[in-house]
Amino acid sequence: MSATPSTRDVFVSRFNRGLAVALWAVVALVFTVTVLNDATWADRALAVVPAVFGALFGWVVLWRPHMTIRDDGIEVVNVLSTATVPWAALVHVDTRFALTLVTPRRRVVVSAAPAPGRIGVAMAKRQEQRHGHVVPEAESGGRRAGDMLSTDSGDAAYLVRWHWDALREDGAIELGTADSVRVPVVPHWVSVALLVATGVGGWFAIAAR
Repeated sequence: MSATPSTRDVFVSRFNRGLAVALWAVVALVFTVTVLNDATWADRALAVVPAVFGALFGWVVLWRPHMTIRDDGIEVVNVLSTATVPWAALVHVDTRFALTLVTPRRRVVVSAAPAPGRIGVAMAKRQEQRHGHVVPEAESGGRRAGDMLSTDSGDAAYLVRWHWDALREDGAIELGTADSVRVPVVPHWVSVALLVATGVGGWFAIAAR
């Protein structure tokens, strides 16, 4: 390895976060136009609920999902839950449909790192040719489109494999214990409940106008 990875790396989807900002801008514009144009205070009050749903949807679904890589493991924050994968539990890194951390007990999909489509693959190939970047081979010895740098799954997988290799070389991972290592998952009950409540409330608010 050419360098030692930092003890903490955070991966987010820049595309998803861009969508979140665009969504929030649209929500703010629609809410402002509604408040300025609607004649009654009741209509203005009803407009708050769908606006809250749009803002919350942007945060829960698009902005918040991320992956944090630390010396003690990988924290994956998805839409519905947060999973913590200790390094000792990790046995494989897959990128077929999205970055997936495979352990004997479960497969943890990183929703912030989906595999690219055809357009994404073509763009990533051009980036590799332009900059001379090469993605490390997957553990199986093959290379998927999702392993390519300049894609969400490829960039995230590179970070995971880089840290994983460094820690194994340093002897920081206890080998042979993957079957007995827990992978805790904490559901996002509050945010999901709020999202559902504001979504249903927003639908009734629009229908009532």
